[in-house]
Amino acid sequence: MLEGLDYTVRVSGRARYARIVVRPDMSVEVVLPQGVHAMHAKALLREKEPWLTRTLNRFRAYAPLEEDKCQNSRPERIGFESVELDFSIIYHRTDSSQVRISDRGSELRISGCVDDSLKLNMALQRWLKRKGKALLLPILEAESRRLGLNYRRASVRLQKHCWGSCSRKKTISLNARLLFFPQPLMRYVMVHELVHLKEMNHSRAFWAQLARYDGNWLEHRRQLKQVSHRIPVWVDHRSG
Repeated sequence: MLEGLDYTVRVSGRARYARIVVRPDMSVEVVLPQGVHAMHAKALLREKEPWLTRTLNRFRAYAPLEEDKCQNSRPERIGFESVELDFSIIYHRTDSSQVRISDRGSELRISGCVDDSLKLNMALQRWLKRKGKALLLPILEAESRRLGLNYRRASVRLQKHCWGSCSRKKTISLNARLLFFPQPLMRYVMVHELVHLKEMNHSRAFWAQLARYDGNWLEHRRQLKQVSHRIPVWVDHRSG
């Protein structure tokens, strides 16, 4: 399988060990700690070939619609599993050159040039970030109080691969994509970042602290590597 496999190699100053990242678009990246020779990437791929094959096959099973279909499709509903919210969508085409979104309860009204896939998806992404701020930050605050781990500031972004982060200034950033996750995984990401307030690395001390707050953290960590297929196509769509 390794023959003909396209992959990239990235050196990370934060990486403690070499690892393989497989994304839903079937791209493969080998992440190496600083000081590790790039030749180690091929050896790691060989060692993990059975796992890599299984992972790629799983993503193929969850493969999104073909690109041409994606660009012409519009979501009919949006579900936020982590907070148990479901929105039905009503489209209204107008002569406006913009796309406007308003939500009333469980109904999402989208008006404007709704046939422009680029503008539609960018508007949906802006709306997603707003909902992430409104829905995720209160949960983070509640988890912070429950665990007695206090941060200074929090924000919500729409990143492609990072579910959350915690800075040395005690600022926590969450990914709006967490709204599509099962609730236990959403909370795991929050607890993970809150624990970084005590341990800023992924040392043994960090994992020991995390185990105190989440007894099922190993399973949650494993499941977190398999949730990308839950993210709707429009969240990543940036061209049309």
